[in-house]
Amino acid sequence: MTRLREQFWTSFGKYMVPVPSAGGHKINWINYKTGVRYIRFLMETDREEAIVEIVLSHPDPYERQQCFDTFVQWKPLFITTVPGQWNWEQESVRGPGKICSRIHIALPGKSIARQQEWPAIITFFKTHIVALDEFWQMVKDGFGD
Repeated sequence: MTRLREQFWTSFGKYMVPVPSAGGHKINWINYKTGVRYIRFLMETDREEAIVEIVLSHPDPYERQQCFDTFVQWKPLFITTVPGQWNWEQESVRGPGKICSRIHIALPGKSIARQQEWPAIITFFKTHIVALDEFWQMVKDGFGD
């Protein structure tokens, strides 16, 4: 599975190389940098689903809540910019005892173990990470570090 995972991410990276950011710059889509500490855009896939998520991981619960509330304020723009029905979780557990807030969308029933499903996963990732980038370019100044 490790080799398949590496092959998948290499394929995705090559596919995304010609796609510029919303600001017109070259970007590493796989390791998207928001430029704001504790706010990460992630793409993950396993044997059951593919997920695109925004993870708000500030260790201070008050600061994390403030960040989540800021996203909620921008939700009308998010909905018009980013496709799909996203799940908004004010509190989620990520890893052993790590509390975070998450905004995420999943493509269920797709596995990187089945290479014939890679085009669907790649399309899902591209559609959502590019739209997230467009949204982020419009709102990132509203998030302090």
